Amino acid sequence: MTPGWLAQRIALPLTGWPLGLLVAAFTLPGLFGHDPWKTEDAVGFGVVWQMITSGDWLTLGLAGEPFYEDGPFYYWASALAVKALAWGLAPHDAARVASAVFLLLALWFVRLAARDLYGKVQGDLSMLALLGCVGLMWHAHETAAENAMLAGLAAAYYGLAISHKKPYKAALAFGCGTGVAFLAKGLMAALQPFAAALLVLPLSGVFRARNYALSVVLGLVVLVPFVTVWPLAAASRAPEYFASWLAWQIASVGTAPGWEDVVYYLKTFAWAAWPVWPLGIWATWEYRRYLRDPGFAVPFLGAIVGIALLLLGVRASEMNALSVLVPLAIPAGAAAVGLRRGAANALAWFSIMTFTLAAGYAWTMWFAALTGIPPQLERNITKLQPGFVFEFQWLPYLVASALTVGWFVLVLRSERSTLRALTHWAAGMTLGWGLATTLALDWIDFGKTYRRVGTSLANQLPNGHGCIESRGLGETQRAVFHYHAGVVTKRAEVYGPTDCPLLLVQARVDGEPPEPGPQWTRVWEGERPRDRERYRLYRRS
Repeated sequence: MTPGWLAQRIALPLTGWPLGLLVAAFTLPGLFGHDPWKTEDAVGFGVVWQMITSGDWLTLGLAGEPFYEDGPFYYWASALAVKALAWGLAPHDAARVASAVFLLLALWFVRLAARDLYGKVQGDLSMLALLGCVGLMWHAHETAAENAMLAGLAAAYYGLAISHKKPYKAALAFGCGTGVAFLAKGLMAALQPFAAALLVLPLSGVFRARNYALSVVLGLVVLVPFVTVWPLAAASRAPEYFASWLAWQIASVGTAPGWEDVVYYLKTFAWAAWPVWPLGIWATWEYRRYLRDPGFAVPFLGAIVGIALLLLGVRASEMNALSVLVPLAIPAGAAAVGLRRGAANALAWFSIMTFTLAAGYAWTMWFAALTGIPPQLERNITKLQPGFVFEFQWLPYLVASALTVGWFVLVLRSERSTLRALTHWAAGMTLGWGLATTLALDWIDFGKTYRRVGTSLANQLPNGHGCIESRGLGETQRAVFHYHAGVVTKRAEVYGPTDCPLLLVQARVDGEPPEPGPQWTRVWEGERPRDRERYRLYRRS
């Protein structure tokens, strides 16, 4: 006979400890056990490492040069995590703990906002919608300031969602959330909830009430310390840095959008914002007659403002597009509840087929790498990472097995309802990410780490070598060489020709630069497996 607990259907949407287990299964794999990877992870950790090694927590720097793209909040949290967890974690692993905390906060506030606007079931589904975003999967596990921005935006929208009922709590959430977004990513991030709050006022009768006005005014008061304390301190102690930071922030907003930017973001949203963008469109259609309803006005205006700011930005980037995920995810739960049965079943079966096949492929790859069966697949795996030897490890195997069993239990035993669609998608994304970062983590890290190149470079540097000029180094390479080799170079692109005794050059296999000149003698060359980047060290003759 089938045990009673196994015969019972799993209630949807997931709530309580099953929901918490799913969130943990998504959050933890991929945070630990690998070096900084190109690009955002390495650059973000490079800023953290500069903060820790220099002792300067007021300004941001990357490998000895000022860094203006972000605010300091995320890097403060990440550096604190490195110091607090130094007893048990490598610095690069500890730094990502901050990302996990901010991801959990973003999921939590999205859930609270959707619950208040639409209902309990919708709130749980909205959290799953954000968790299941394809573009978030990778970046949520990187050392990236965007994770703090997401948490701040989610808190700000939660404040707007409850403003008509709890003005004081709303003011605290809105002010702190907008402030965190500002200190994480600067003006672009803070403008989104701020502009949405002002635009909601004339649209919704509910929000024209005294409570809403009170919450917005008090929220701006709460916001004041966030936008004044660090800027004033930086302007006082590092005026040149702050002036350049502010100029960079202002210059990043206000350009006329080009057709290339529109096409880029259409392509990016098509995959990175799946499944919240189709659910957002469906929610817009469902609420088309209720433009003054707060459940529509708050996230809809936030998404419109966010998209407009992206198009006005100087540089189109996938990371910037993450800011729109929060206002799109909030109504996604309500849209999922209202999906027609045919559409819901189509998404559910698409999720089941896609992620079951992906899991089968991952396990087959792992088995072939360990046993050599089938030999052709094993040879293909070896070609992708020449020199890497797979070894069986119990912990990754047990975690991957638990994720796989959990997936099949959920698929086979969950309720037959339209709520399966979003639940299965979020669980499938968790399964796919979890298997990649357990069964294949060391294999992926072998190709992406710069540790071997950095160590080899450090071994070639003479004692007391003096300054090192560099040419062609990107932000990633500057960050990882600072971490793995202790090398901080003087870039020729910034300082011009120098009299440094050593020269480090980054080249490409398919675009070899000429030798730097007769006064330079090549003493070292390094590269990563199957990488087009090549690094050369020269000594002045």
